[in-house]
Amino acid sequence: MIGEKIKSVRMEKGITAKDLAEKAEVTPGYISQIERNLISPSLSVLMRIAEGLEIPLVSLFSQEEQEEVTVIPKDKRTKIQFADINMEYQFVTPYSRSKNTCTQMEMICFRLGPKSWGSTMVQFHDEAGECTLVLKGTLEYHINDKVYTLHEGDSIYVPPKTYHQLYNPGEEEVEAVAAISPALY
Repeated sequence: MIGEKIKSVRMEKGITAKDLAEKAEVTPGYISQIERNLISPSLSVLMRIAEGLEIPLVSLFSQEEQEEVTVIPKDKRTKIQFADINMEYQFVTPYSRSKNTCTQMEMICFRLGPKSWGSTMVQFHDEAGECTLVLKGTLEYHINDKVYTLHEGDSIYVPPKTYHQLYNPGEEEVEAVAAISPALY
């Protein structure tokens, strides 16, 4: 479970719960509840925890260290569902707990239900660019005051430091693949 992984990495690195709480801008009690799997933190809290532990976010969800060349069968993808994001992410790239050995990019398959936003929060990647290819359906990227509408086969590149939100305006589920570089999660 994610709490156990957070505690394991924190202990490996010799970081106290108090120090991690300060880095993640939460209380030590909150860290304790997460580590005991009593609560499920939001994506933003998990990102701050991963940053405080100096690890890629996705390493909190991965089962094991990956080799240089890795085949990931479709039914073995790491799947993540965040409380504040309306999409399940399926990672198709390998992960590592060490930022030194993580992949330079991430590929994520995702689905977004009809008439729904990907997240209630605006997304922002400080250092990472993002490229999304729509496999099925219609997907809107809301960037500043402009809406970019993508249909099946269309793609979009969003540079780093660009605030954006995803929306499915259609009646059918959207299926898409996103590449993020450098690796963010």
